[in-house]
Amino acid sequence: MRIRYIKLKHWIIAVAAAALGMNVSCEMPVEYGTPEAKYHVKGTITAPDGNPIPGIEVSQHWGADSRHPFDTTDAQGNFKTTIRSFPGEPIQLTFTDIDSTENGSYLDTTVHVATRDVPLSGGDGHWYRGEGTVNVDVTLTAKS
Repeated sequence: MRIRYIKLKHWIIAVAAAALGMNVSCEMPVEYGTPEAKYHVKGTITAPDGNPIPGIEVSQHWGADSRHPFDTTDAQGNFKTTIRSFPGEPIQLTFTDIDSTENGSYLDTTVHVATRDVPLSGGDGHWYRGEGTVNVDVTLTAKS
């Protein structure tokens, strides 16, 4: 008798869920995750006088206190990195002077890199939207 009650209860729940437009079938495949794209971010970091600045750390922020360093600028002030992100969402990058006063002293600078209009190619038409290139040139402010 108890098994019949449980079956009836499950049938009532399934009918109610179906009436509300919910799918309770376990036979359909379900996918989890969010779409992403791969962005090749590159650029040059310069001083206010236009000279390139080596030794600047490039990092991405994921929250108020979470950052992930990617690269350090070379002798010509260039950097490059690859970031996977949600398509169209801005990427927050922070540039930090980590070489003390060797190449001057500069304030940390945070920029929001726009990705909304970046053309993407090579995606699978589903979760992976493809990859694109973003150029970011930043002029840092010297510390007083």
